[in-house]
Amino acid sequence: MMLRPFSKSGSFYKGNLHGHSSNSDGKFSVSEVIDAYKKRGYDFTCISDHLWIDNRFCAETVTDASKYNTHNFIAINSAELHTRGKKYDKENLWHLVANGLSKDFKPSNDEENIQDLIKRAKGDGAFISIAHPEWYSLTFDEAIMLKDCHSVEIYNHASTVKCNRGSGIYIADFLLNENVKTLLTSTDDSHSLEEDAYGGWVFVKTKELNEKKILKSLIKGDYYSSTGVVIYEVKLEKRLLKLKFSSSNNIMVSGAGHTNISSHGYNLTNAELDLENFDSPFFRITISNQFGKYAWTNPYWFNELDLD
Repeated sequence: MMLRPFSKSGSFYKGNLHGHSSNSDGKFSVSEVIDAYKKRGYDFTCISDHLWIDNRFCAETVTDASKYNTHNFIAINSAELHTRGKKYDKENLWHLVANGLSKDFKPSNDEENIQDLIKRAKGDGAFISIAHPEWYSLTFDEAIMLKDCHSVEIYNHASTVKCNRGSGIYIADFLLNENVKTLLTSTDDSHSLEEDAYGGWVFVKTKELNEKKILKSLIKGDYYSSTGVVIYEVKLEKRLLKLKFSSSNNIMVSGAGHTNISSHGYNLTNAELDLENFDSPFFRITISNQFGKYAWTNPYWFNELDLD
């Protein structure tokens, strides 16, 4: 049985979910950001400028980039949302990435708590990610407060290259161990295209390149995340996992607690791993190559798979 998103019809579209323009604290204009990603072979990007009541580094309205859309490249209206209450942050601000917001979505304020902000953004149809958890030391107690978000940024390129705090795996695995069915995303969080762009992205499987279908696939988890490795197939035959991918060295399957199984070699393009004794309700796949590039699938839950 081919697993999602590889079992779905359509094409994979490459996109960045988290990036900034000069409308908030980015260096380049919206058009310059879009041109840069288009030239790098992306199919879509998200201008997720900070949206908050403090105009020192935030926009007061959602950045509308839709006028730059073409038949082969789209920009999805997005924002990095804030409200107060986060412990380890200089401004005590939470950070959430919301992709697919309406143009008139209002910034939060000191009276709105984080759960209400998540509910309001999801009600607006957005795909919500927990932003850069390692960057500002998101605690487990705080992560549980964000369990209604769709996903966790497990790789944030800007936080990686600027301060080596770009991982979110520890938070994603904590939530998974708490039976929260979170998804995983890899992003840029680009502010300056010269330094912090083109490092993390998602490949979204859908039939058409338009905002509605991209968002629907994101919310369903019909995508995988990457910093350079490409995954071609993920099959599960009973409990035998069969994978095809671009040249890599390490194939790792992670589950609850410290449950894991792996395969290693040089210039591998396929692998088979036996999950018969994999004692976990879920598994997720990580593949890496000799150049330090990765790909991650979203978690798969055994009780949602038809293994007969």
